Amino acid sequence: MENVIELQHVYKAFKGFELKDLSISVKKGFVTGFIGGNGAGKSTTIK
Repeated sequence: MENVIELQHVYKAFKGFELKDLSISVKKGFVTGFIGGNGAGKSTTIK
């Protein structure tokens, strides 16, 4: 099944916050939740 979203080895850093080596794929037709605590990087990942 094809991926509609795919991230591989994503890094992002700013103002003391850092995402390290994030990889994720979302398959077509699947419902996926993106959860985590405050400051975990959810919004940063989507940006």
